[in-house]
Amino acid sequence: MDPIARAVQASLESSLGQPLIVENIAGAATVIAGNEVLKSPADGQTMFMIANSFAANVTLRPGRTGTWPRAFAPLVQIAIVPHVLVTPPDGPKTWEEFVQRLKDKGRQMTFGSPGIGTSPHLGSEHLVRLVGGAAVHAPYNGTSQLLLDLTSGRIDFALSNLPDIIQFVAEKRLNAIAVSAAQRAPELPNVQTFAEVGVPEVLSDSWFGIVVRRDVPQPVRDTLEKAWLDALARPDVRKLLGDLGYTILARPGAEFEKVIDRYIATYATIIKEADITVQQ
Repeated sequence: MDPIARAVQASLESSLGQPLIVENIAGAATVIAGNEVLKSPADGQTMFMIANSFAANVTLRPGRTGTWPRAFAPLVQIAIVPHVLVTPPDGPKTWEEFVQRLKDKGRQMTFGSPGIGTSPHLGSEHLVRLVGGAAVHAPYNGTSQLLLDLTSGRIDFALSNLPDIIQFVAEKRLNAIAVSAAQRAPELPNVQTFAEVGVPEVLSDSWFGIVVRRDVPQPVRDTLEKAWLDALARPDVRKLLGDLGYTILARPGAEFEKVIDRYIATYATIIKEADITVQQ
């Protein structure tokens, strides 16, 4: 999240006519940060950057975030990073081989993710169910050790952010099987999309957006939304974020709310079917 905020900071300051402070508050998959925003005045001075965890937390942590869809109003969906299905060098190299292995080996297959309830975890659970297979989840604390274990074959597959695996694929330390983008990624032109292999409904990516308290007055929300959309239209901002691996969406709040609702509903089904729980 932080690189996005830094990329647009100067533009927002210019549009809004005041300084913008970027404050990183870690803990409980943005729950702590979100609760701090809800304690702030409803004047639009405090914005909250969210990711997929916002949608997952509604089901994973209902006691702490169950009211968030009503408490926050979306301003803009900023950008998205597609996920890539990757396997070890001696693992499946094509979609057909992957699906066959998943069905043949069943729960002998292990997939990694950067943590329970993360978008790669939920995306992998969704993928496994869509193809009619089974696999065991191996949660990691981040991606570094996950990718090392994947390259050595200690785990069988993972869905990882595109920028994280480009070098591994280029060095043939990982096989790229499919990408969760609407179109093939320029960095991996020979890798099919999930739509091309026949499972377009796979919900696996990392997106980022901005919300504010829903009781912030509409004129203030309109001003903030326009400032963000103007910033995301700037060529220098688009180049900077593009170079970092983000695909800019710049969807206004009304469209973003529909996206959030879709993820909340799909994640709720995945979480319940897979019986996923986290520490509240």
